[in-house]
Amino acid sequence: MLLRTASHGVTPAVLNLDFLIPRTILYQNISRTIHSASQFHNHIHTRPHEGTPQRFASSSSNPATLSPGAVLNRLDDELGIFDKQALSSLTNAQVEAFNSVIPDLRVAFAQHDIPKVWETWSLLRKRNLLAFFGPAQYDVCSRSVAGFCKRTLAGQLAEENARVLSDIALVCAAGGSTAGLKALMLFTIKEGKPRATLELYDLYLNHLQEKGVLTRKVGRLEAASEEEEMAPLTPSPIRDEILFAAIVAHAQLGSFADALQVYLLAGTRIAPTTLEDFNRILHSNHTLRTTVNLYARRLNTAALLACPPMLMKHLSNLTRDSADMSLERLYTTAIAGIRDADPWVALTPDQLGGERVVLLPYFFWASFLKCFLACRRTDLAERLWDDILGLGVKPDLATWNASLDGYGNMRSLEAVLNLWESMRIQNIKPDALSYRAVISAFFAAGKVDDALQWFQTFEREFPKTGASLEDSGVLTLYNTVLQGLLFVSREEESHELKKKMETNGPKPDIATYNTFLRYYGRKGDLKTMAQVLQQLEPAGVTADVYTFSTLLSAMGKVRPDAGQIVINFMTKQGVVPDTTTLTSVINHQLRECTPRNFKIAMDLLSNMERGEFGDIQPSTITYTSILTAINRGSWLERQVVEETNKRIWDTMQSKDLHPNRATYNVLLRAALKGDEPEGLENAMKYYRDMLRQRVHVGTDTWYILLKGLMDREQWEVAGEVVRDMRQYKATITGSLRTLVDRFRAIVKRNESRGAY
Repeated sequence: MLLRTASHGVTPAVLNLDFLIPRTILYQNISRTIHSASQFHNHIHTRPHEGTPQRFASSSSNPATLSPGAVLNRLDDELGIFDKQALSSLTNAQVEAFNSVIPDLRVAFAQHDIPKVWETWSLLRKRNLLAFFGPAQYDVCSRSVAGFCKRTLAGQLAEENARVLSDIALVCAAGGSTAGLKALMLFTIKEGKPRATLELYDLYLNHLQEKGVLTRKVGRLEAASEEEEMAPLTPSPIRDEILFAAIVAHAQLGSFADALQVYLLAGTRIAPTTLEDFNRILHSNHTLRTTVNLYARRLNTAALLACPPMLMKHLSNLTRDSADMSLERLYTTAIAGIRDADPWVALTPDQLGGERVVLLPYFFWASFLKCFLACRRTDLAERLWDDILGLGVKPDLATWNASLDGYGNMRSLEAVLNLWESMRIQNIKPDALSYRAVISAFFAAGKVDDALQWFQTFEREFPKTGASLEDSGVLTLYNTVLQGLLFVSREEESHELKKKMETNGPKPDIATYNTFLRYYGRKGDLKTMAQVLQQLEPAGVTADVYTFSTLLSAMGKVRPDAGQIVINFMTKQGVVPDTTTLTSVINHQLRECTPRNFKIAMDLLSNMERGEFGDIQPSTITYTSILTAINRGSWLERQVVEETNKRIWDTMQSKDLHPNRATYNVLLRAALKGDEPEGLENAMKYYRDMLRQRVHVGTDTWYILLKGLMDREQWEVAGEVVRDMRQYKATITGSLRTLVDRFRAIVKRNESRGAY
């Protein structure tokens, strides 16, 4: 026996049982084996290691001279791997059982002998040997259950056999191998027994809780506090294929509300590949497959609606990327949730209950209006207003202001004034932000005097509202007027307005002073800039990153030590200069998109690299932000961009700074732009380095790489990349799948033409 021979210092015979047992005594690489196992089951908890794992065979201790108890005690003490049963307590009978029962179990499964399977499994339980299971054992047992299910026809799985398979599958699933449990759940789904599927899911959660890997309370979803909503989510141990099987069961029962409850409580995102896998499995059941796909779309939208901070972030990202099609799909699904025959979205709190399980966030209409207009999709904005009227929703002032702002940013003064008239007709009382949107639109149209007349109207009407001048919306309006006046160089009027603010309110903030600093900085009037800076401390206002960046821009024109001057000013302002702060200043410079600001940013970077600011050194984020800025658009000469890309890459390599995925994406896209031969060489260099550094290659990276190679007509290299996708099990969905399909079609066409 394997463990017995080790106890006598005898070299064991070579057995073809790799799946059998963690060979804790036989091999010198034991630490790696146990550490790998610890990632999958709760009873293994390795201690931190330093350096190379210690070997048990050493010059100071010959294993042949150690007693079995000493060997086992050393294992238990050094690694502490089993908390249910110490290795030192293993009996000869347990050793022999562990060495024999797993092969017996495998044979029993192969022979379809469930009584023998149960007898063998019971022996493992009775002798408490499940505590010694690792990934290999869980995987063998779980796949054996899956294989049994696939060979069993629907309606031919006896209840007693189902209990045996369930017990094995659940233990293995909690240990990280879910093939058996997934197969069992699918079996019950195909048999039309969704409640049996859900019972398996509940038992799965119980097993995870017993192992201590699922610590969240499982029950009805409750409203989270603002702090809880903003807190980062911890990775969920619930596997998405098991979660989705439960969702399919709820789809069979026709209860989207329960499916959503399960989905939100799990905290697990359903991968696109999992949805595709279930679509293939359910191909013969068209009705269920259609319902499941509908549920999947709803669940993604519902999860966002149920977590307002997450929805706000998602909308911001989509708008930043001008992803108007994604915005439209998200909006359409949400509105369908209100209007469908089986509605699941509540417009108001009093509608919550029954199937309506998600409340539409209060900012929904205003946020989507802002996003649609930012993407210049006036058609979607008009559709949103039609939906508001059709649903009988009374738009709040924030929704009206979002429309005013959106059309104002599009420089559509006529649309802004029409909206204002609609507000007046409907007796909607405007606030400071409403006036700000209209006044900003007049300034943008070059009608300064009209803008000032509207501002005077606001000052005349505002006291009647009883609101405070210190309201943030009021201050934003005043700052907008100051900016508009300075834009047309009406300095005297702007200073008069600032004095009025200092005397009567609203009190100027850092944005007020930054407006003047930017104006005088662009004029090169350093003397007046200095006067403005001297006003900060008496006014009780603290400078921000924008202040520092504006100062750097102005000083960079005339002083070679501009960077140090800014650092000194930061210190005087009580701001501790660090990498994050200076990276933000560099970003502000690059947002100007001018060669001069680029030079200022790169000079500051060089100062950091030379250690002129003490220990402040650029980070991976610093370099990535620079790469992103210079490779966006065409505001820099191509040669300058390529030289800077190379300079940053070489610097990161020399400093042993590891690029992240965003860094590689920027470099890959830049290298594959154009048709220079060295571009292809650089791109493949970055790609190989990414694999070597084991940086996760996401769908976005695969798309950038394959698209760039196809644009260059590098079909052979592109083919290698597609093969790599399969090797690394890439998630090929959406636009990447479309691109891969297009690549294959082109290759097939070229081969038929003899192009290769």
